[in-house]
Amino acid sequence: MVRTGETPFGTVEMDELDRRIMKLLRPNARRSYASIAREVGVSEPTVRNRVDRLISKGAIFPMARVNPAAIGFPVDAMVGIRVNRGYAKGVGQRLAAMENVAYVGYTTGSFDILIEAHLPDNEGLYKFLNEDLEEIEGIAHTETWHILRTDKTNFEWEGENVGRKPLDAIADDG
Repeated sequence: MVRTGETPFGTVEMDELDRRIMKLLRPNARRSYASIAREVGVSEPTVRNRVDRLISKGAIFPMARVNPAAIGFPVDAMVGIRVNRGYAKGVGQRLAAMENVAYVGYTTGSFDILIEAHLPDNEGLYKFLNEDLEEIEGIAHTETWHILRTDKTNFEWEGENVGRKPLDAIADDG
């Protein structure tokens, strides 16, 4: 599977059919290929081939999103990490291997790396910050933001439509 950041910019060609299929999968990735095919007016194998191509090229990711709080990890923390010169990749790899870390991104600005961690309680957050991160050679400084409440997490971003007329408007023009 292609990971985020591995596919070179603009390398996945998409047409209107791909965009329509993506729009139908977004709210329910388990939707059947047959129902999508009926709605977009093509055969089921065509939909299957299109989805398989979009997945293999890294344009979409098949996944189930876990709700950390519901399974015992209600403490959500974002941590900005500054590393000593030459340590970014090694520190990032160590962070990515940690079971409580859900996101590792290399950044510009005040921090070299930004991570998101899910923990069982405040004591777990304390241990993570003061013991687990302390064991990683190369970390120079951290700053932590304990997320108290989340009103929006957007996994419905329609990036395939940026700079294009919305699909609903295309149907209305017909």
